Amino acid sequence: MTTYPLSEPASIVPVTASGDLSPADIGRGTLEECVAIVAAQSADRQRAMSIRMDDLDLEFGPDEIGELLQYLGAEKPGLSDTQIMEIKADL
Repeated sequence: MTTYPLSEPASIVPVTASGDLSPADIGRGTLEECVAIVAAQSADRQRAMSIRMDDLDLEFGPDEIGELLQYLGAEKPGLSDTQIMEIKADL
């Protein structure tokens, strides 16, 4: 199972017609924020974007972004901080 570092800083970069990455950023934020930005775009626009992790050697190209969106959409949210504190208090 792969763990995606949703809170890590990332950049959205355009992919050129030849498939190369452009040096200019479209947007920046955490991986979670970048995924939300890309998810709000049309399918055509999504195919022209890549998400690159700033501090990790990890990149999600157009094909991987589609898989990432699908995976995160199917995932159930984790426990909230409040729920974690309640569990800790019960121990």
